[in-house]
Amino acid sequence: MQFTVWNSLRSMKTIFSWACLSGIFLAGSGVVELLGDTSSETPSAAVTYSEVRRKVVTVDDHTVTLVRVRPPALPKLPASPAPQAATAEEQATAERYAKKGYAMLNLNVTVYLGGKTPVTEIHWQSEGGQSVYRAWSNVDFRYLTQLPNLETETTVYSWFPFLDVCYLKDWPAGQKSPIPAELDFSTTEAEYFIDSLTKNSKDQEITLAGLDYLHAYYQINYADLKAAYEKREAENAERELQLRENPPKKPDTVIHFWPEQSRINR
Repeated sequence: MQFTVWNSLRSMKTIFSWACLSGIFLAGSGVVELLGDTSSETPSAAVTYSEVRRKVVTVDDHTVTLVRVRPPALPKLPASPAPQAATAEEQATAERYAKKGYAMLNLNVTVYLGGKTPVTEIHWQSEGGQSVYRAWSNVDFRYLTQLPNLETETTVYSWFPFLDVCYLKDWPAGQKSPIPAELDFSTTEAEYFIDSLTKNSKDQEITLAGLDYLHAYYQINYADLKAAYEKREAENAERELQLRENPPKKPDTVIHFWPEQSRINR
């Protein structure tokens, strides 16, 4: 079988496109094996390779070494480890959850910054998706996004917020403000306003109970939530700065491959 690709590889895209078209097997769990350190060309202690030939390709700032080998005897996958027994706390939580209902709390929220206080616009849909509802809140939902599952007296919520942030200073001049002028929030209580049709809708009772919980939690834990958010933001900014100043070098890679067994003698 002729491998003309040795003289034409120019990029990783070409490498993998050629491998797919040629019916090539790539080593490592039957798919691909990537070795970050080319100073040691011993692939894996579990697999012994018999090399046929190799080609080194430069991709940006690192190299990819393609090594054609004879089909190796791949080891059997190890048995999955036995699951660990639940702790007493985990068992108690599972038993408590089992006595409650489950619900999804899917909210699309936009936090508007730049006014006297943050204002959050909240959208969600009815269970069948026929209706879309909206509420306005004086809670900064950025502080709530890291909460795990929410648990009320009757319900356990899977909490999936989709959050966007809008800075009012960037709002186009001449366009009406996205925040209703008639909003009159408390300066001491976490609260939200919804239209009367939503409030009277029976299929929204579970969602509204979840919103009640979020606002009560925010009210009680505001200082801790704010501190945790600011800490995360500072750590993320520091990581981004370090990556910009010290971008990591991509490791050199070794790929072992061989033709499909059924095609070897064609």
